[in-house]
Amino acid sequence: MERRLVIHVGAQKCASSSLQASLRLVVQASKGALGFCFLNPDQLRNADQALRQNRDIAFDYVDRVLSVESSAQVVVSHEMLGNRPALVSSIAERALTRHDFGHVVISGYSRLQSSYHISAFSQWFFRDRKRLREDLKVLARHGLDWRKFTALERSLLSLSLVGKDRNWFGNYQRFCGGVKSLGDSVTVVSSHIPTRSLPYSLLEHFLSSAGLSLDLDDLSSFDVRKNPSFNQALIHAMSAHLSAMRPHQQSFFPGPHEGNRWLFRVCKRLASADQLMTEFDALFSPDLQKSLVGHLDSRASFSNQQYCELMSVDFNYFKPSDQAKLLSEDELIALAGDVSQSRNDQEIAKFNRQIENACMQSMRAEIVST
Repeated sequence: MERRLVIHVGAQKCASSSLQASLRLVVQASKGALGFCFLNPDQLRNADQALRQNRDIAFDYVDRVLSVESSAQVVVSHEMLGNRPALVSSIAERALTRHDFGHVVISGYSRLQSSYHISAFSQWFFRDRKRLREDLKVLARHGLDWRKFTALERSLLSLSLVGKDRNWFGNYQRFCGGVKSLGDSVTVVSSHIPTRSLPYSLLEHFLSSAGLSLDLDDLSSFDVRKNPSFNQALIHAMSAHLSAMRPHQQSFFPGPHEGNRWLFRVCKRLASADQLMTEFDALFSPDLQKSLVGHLDSRASFSNQQYCELMSVDFNYFKPSDQAKLLSEDELIALAGDVSQSRNDQEIAKFNRQIENACMQSMRAEIVST
């Protein structure tokens, strides 16, 4: 049997954690038919840097990982590989020439850009002080009062005015180009992750598209949905508090990638804040967010069509809604200005105080309890 290596390249916020958790279960049940390694991110960064500098140590870590894998079918995975096509291409070539693999599959997943950004905001950006300050600066340049908007609205507005969308076509064009010289020995596959309107089994799709054959009867029993989310009250309170702080003022709040378990325990104590959040839509109409999402979906539509054609992906995953409209900069600023004028400063300030107090009380209770 020809040995097959699958390099799962993510991307971030594209169900990577769920797929990795599923693969760990599959490996246990496969009885040696499948090998799996979740790659070390620090080692990958070192390898990428060494590769750029043409240093001999570039593949020391990769060689160690691949040399200990004895299975005929092996998966290595880390979502940061999605941003490093040159490293991925080199790993593929190394696997073919040095580690007795007969075929390599580069497998990755994508997501509608607006959904990708909102998911990243809800996990990381809402507590990223640098990102929050940058969003405030964008609004200030256009004469908009940041206090009239939610942090997610500010983030989407900033992305709409000055940011760049994740370009899946460019990503996979580089992957395909990087392994072109390796011919039919390397395959690149990709798809949009499952959605509520267009669902499918992620694990089953991954194994099938990568050409992995396992003697397992019920793959659904290994399908893990690992997608915890923070309480919306916590997201709103932390982002409002951090945005109001002076640049060099210190905070005990965990930043991106920090204190996730602690924050989830705080969320469990926020039952009272859920009642306060019923006022949220009355104070912050969802219409602005819908318009910004529609703008972003329309802006990325052409490159998404190119990606779908390149990777044979159903464009319905990326198709903007019927109400979506591409807006000019002047139209974006005018829309935000109209929304700002329609909102009440005092009511928003009162609401923010109540939400922040509820979160602070929950945080204090968690600190005291531990």
